[in-house]
Amino acid sequence: MSDSVIFSRRDFLKLVGVGVAGAAAGCGKPPAEKLVPYLVAPEDILPGVPYYYASTCRECPVGCGLIAKSREGRVVKLEGNAAHPVGQGGLCARGHAGLQGLYDPDRTATPLLRAGAAFKPATWEAATAAVGAKLAAAKGRVLVLTGHEPGALGALAGELASGLGGRHAQLEPFAHEAVRAANLKTFGVGAVPRYDIGAARCLVSFGADFLETFGSPVTQARGWAAMRADTTNGGGTFVAIEPRLSQTAANADEWVAVAPGGELPMALGMAHVVLAENLGPSVPERAALAAAVAAFTPEAVERQTGVKAADVTRLARLFARQSPPLALAGGIATQGPQAAALVAAVNLLNYVAGAVGRTLVFDRTMDYAGVASFAEVSALVQAMGGGAYDVVIVHGANPAYALPAWAGFAEAFAKVPFKVSLSSSMDETTALCDAVLPSLHALESFGDAHGTRGVHSLLQPAMKPLPMFDARPAGETLMALGRAAGIGAAWPAAWLDYLKAAWKPLHARLGNGRGFDDFWDDALKAGGVWEPAAAPPVRWNGAPAFAAVAPAAAGAVSLLVVPSNNFHDG
Repeated sequence: MSDSVIFSRRDFLKLVGVGVAGAAAGCGKPPAEKLVPYLVAPEDILPGVPYYYASTCRECPVGCGLIAKSREGRVVKLEGNAAHPVGQGGLCARGHAGLQGLYDPDRTATPLLRAGAAFKPATWEAATAAVGAKLAAAKGRVLVLTGHEPGALGALAGELASGLGGRHAQLEPFAHEAVRAANLKTFGVGAVPRYDIGAARCLVSFGADFLETFGSPVTQARGWAAMRADTTNGGGTFVAIEPRLSQTAANADEWVAVAPGGELPMALGMAHVVLAENLGPSVPERAALAAAVAAFTPEAVERQTGVKAADVTRLARLFARQSPPLALAGGIATQGPQAAALVAAVNLLNYVAGAVGRTLVFDRTMDYAGVASFAEVSALVQAMGGGAYDVVIVHGANPAYALPAWAGFAEAFAKVPFKVSLSSSMDETTALCDAVLPSLHALESFGDAHGTRGVHSLLQPAMKPLPMFDARPAGETLMALGRAAGIGAAWPAAWLDYLKAAWKPLHARLGNGRGFDDFWDDALKAGGVWEPAAAPPVRWNGAPAFAAVAPAAAGAVSLLVVPSNNFHDG
C-alpha cells in the first residue's frame, strides 16, 4: 500500500519512549529528592566499592558459612562461604532472605516496659535497672530460655542463670530428638551424623526431607547433586518412601507411597531381605539381627503397607548391590510415637548393607548438646505453671509459637510474675512479656557458633547498627542484667572481650604459633576455624526388639504436619 507508514526500529523505540514519558507526566510528577554526597567520606568506605565480610547464618541451627556483601555501609546481598565446611558455598532460601529481618521496619525500636495492657518506651538504663531489681529479688527462681546457642552466648546465658541460682534451658524445634535418641541406642553416639550423600550409589529416604529442613539441607543438596551426576554402573539412584510427595520425594527416581507409619515395616522388610540373601558385608551380629527382623518378610510387609512383596525385595537388592548405599530417616516421618524405632530400623538397614562408616559417618556430627528434650520442656512448662519461677528471660526462642497449644505454655507463662524478652520483633512470646530489651541482628553484632563437631564459626558485624533501632548485642544485655542483679564481677567489660576470652582455648590449640590478635583476625576473615574431626569407631550397640506394626484401618485419616523450607517451623 502506497500510503502505509513504515517505522524503523529506532523510530519505534523513540515513539515508545515519548509515550512512556508522557504517561509518567500525566500521572503526576514524583517528589524531588536531593541526593547529598559524603561531605567527609568515612575512611573505611569507598562509594561504589563493595566490601565483603565472612559470617555465619543463624536462620536455623545448622550454621552455614556466609559472605555478606556491603555497599556504602549497608549489607545488600548474602551468599554462601565456599571455604566453610558447613554449606560449602551454598545458602538456602531462608539464608538468602536473612536481610529481611535486618531491614524489617517492624523491628522493636527501643526498650519497652509494660504499663497495664500496653508497652511504653523506656531508656536502656531504666529498663536494665528495672529488670535487674527483679532478678536480684528472684535469686533461685530464675529461668533463662534461649534457642540453640552452641557458643559463647549460650555459655554466658548459663553463667547468668547459675549465678542467680536458676536454670538455663535451650529450646529448638529442629533438634532431631528421635534421630539422636536412636543413634545413642543403636550406635552409642547420641548425635546427628554426617550423611555423605555424594559418596552414595543408592539413596533411600524414609520420609527424611533432606532437601528441605532435615539435617544440613544445603550440604546435603550439594551431595545429592554429586550423587546424581555419577551414573556409572547404574549408580546415582534415589528412592523416596513416604506418604507425601514432598519437595524431596519429587526429585526421586521412584516414589513409594505408603501410609503414615509404613516407613518402619518397609525399612525392616528391606533389612530382612539383605540379611536373608547375604547381600551385605559380613557382620558379627548377623544371627541376632536376622532374628530381630524375622517377622518382617516381604509378604508381611505387603500386608502392613500395601507395597507389593516383589517391590520390597527389589528395593532391598537395589539398595545393597549399589554400594555404598545410604538410607535416611528423619523429618516428618519422625513425629509419631514410632519415631525413634523408625530411625533405629533405618540404622539397622544401613548397618547390614555396609553404609556405616562410609556414607553414614560420625565425624562432623551435630550433637545439639544442651538442647532440652520435649519431655524436659514439658516439665519446665509445668514448673512455670506451678509457680517455680519468678522471672523468665527469653532470647532466640518463641515457645508460645513453636510448642503445640496443648502443651499449655501460654497459660503457664502467664503465671510467671515477671517475663523478659530479648527479641528484636514482637513475636508471640514477646507479646506476653513485661519487658522487652531488643537485640541487634546477627549481621550487626559479634558472636560464634560451634554446632558441628570440629567447626568453630564466627559472626561479625557486616555493617553498623541501623540508627533507627536502639538495640544492643544480646551478650551485652545479658552481662548488663547480671551486673544490675549483683553478679558477674568476673566478666570482662564488654561482650566482645567475653567472646575473645572464650576463644583463647581455641587459640592455644589451633594458633600454630600466631599471636591471639593475628589468630582472631584470620578467623574473622575466614568465617571461623575448623579442625579435623575423626570419626569414632562405631559398631552395632545391641539389637532392639521391633514390634509388629498394625496396618492402618480402612478409611483411617492421618494428619501430616509438615515444616516449610521457607518458613522453617512455620
